[in-house]
Formats: sequence, structure tokens, C-alpha cells
Amino acid sequence: MKVIMAVLLMGVGVGAFYYVESRRKERRMKELEAENTKQQLESLRYQINPHFLMNTLNNIHALVDIDPEKAKESIEVFSKMMRVLLYEGDAPTIPLAKELDFIVHFISLMRLRYPEDAVQIETSFPQDPSGVVVPPLVMASFVENAFKHGISYSTASFIRIKVALQDGKVIFHCSNSYHPSEEDSRHGIGLDNVMKRLSLLYGKGYVLSTDVEEGRYNVLMAIPSQPEIQYS
Repeated sequence: MKVIMAVLLMGVGVGAFYYVESRRKERRMKELEAENTKQQLESLRYQINPHFLMNTLNNIHALVDIDPEKAKESIEVFSKMMRVLLYEGDAPTIPLAKELDFIVHFISLMRLRYPEDAVQIETSFPQDPSGVVVPPLVMASFVENAFKHGISYSTASFIRIKVALQDGKVIFHCSNSYHPSEEDSRHGIGLDNVMKRLSLLYGKGYVLSTDVEEGRYNVLMAIPSQPEIQYS
């Protein structure tokens, strides 16, 4: 009887050991996966920021000889954009309010570059975006592409941006005039890059689509108001 009890206790002890060890390895694997995901997000984000900054600086440079006063104003606006990148850009997500501020500053900068009657710009943002986070610069990058590929100096152009909160999701829609006779390669940040970032943060819980219809290029993105993976 004692031998049986000893064997049983030994079996329980061995089982408990392997259970604890298995749980430890499982936790470690999750930590490694989370860290790997975080590093991938940082890598993908840094692929975007230099491109975004380069184009913005080119816009400012183009104004220096044309209109020095506007160039000075654009530098002030650019400094506000840089604050978002420097102080909010290290995290996989930032408050929606910060992303919207960035977009507003970017639009302000682009208005300096184009004549007032060259492009019609409409925006619609939620009044209270508090508590909602989004990946930094994803929306702003689509807005940048709208300016880069949708504006014509010879044809009436428009950009319409709408951000709404609905049923725990952030709905982003950007529509701009489409000029097929002009360059429209849509290189820029690339949809592949954006989709990788969204997949890492939200798994399959997001929607991203683009289409061209009736002279418009449309982008629709729907993401949860909080990422699937939470980071400290």
C-alpha cells in the first residue's frame, strides 16, 4: 500500500512539474510572440516615417523660393507635426485625437502649397474621440496619398475625409478625385505595409478596401477602437 501511495505521489509530483513547466514555456512563448510583434510593428512604422518626413520637407522646400512667408508658416506647422512623431510615435498605437491633430496640421501645410481654388477639402471628425487609439500615421498616410495622387492643377480636384466612431469601431473613409491621365502609381507607403500593421494589431478584426468609381479613388478602413494585443 505504501509503495502504491509513493508511486502515486511521485506521479502527481512529476505531473505537477511538467504542468508547471508547460505553463512556464507557454507564458514565455506568448511573451516572445508579443515582443516579436512589437518589433515588427516598430519596423513597419519606421518604414513609413522617413517617407512621410521626406515628402513634407520637399513641400516646404518648394515654398522657400516661391513664397518665403508661407515657407515660414509651413515650418511652424511642421514643428507641430514633429511633436506627434517624437513624443507619440514610439507606441504601436496613439490616441485618435493625436492622429486627427496630425491630419489637420498636414492639411494646413498642404493648403499652403496649392492655390485656394485648386482643391476642395472636406473633413468630418468625431467630436469626442477620447479613449480611442489607432496605429500612428496610417490614416495620415492615406491622406498624404490623396494629395499626392488626387490633385490636378488643370482639373477641379477634391479630397473628402471622414472619421466616425460606431459600435466600438473606428471608421475611416478618404475619397479623392481620380485623374487616370496623370501619375497614379499609388506607391507611397504601400497597402501591403498597412495591412501588415493592421494584422499584427487586430488579427482579422479589421476591414481595409480601396476602389475607383465615377472619378473617385476611395479608401475605407474599419478597425476596433482598441487593438487585439495590448502592450505595456
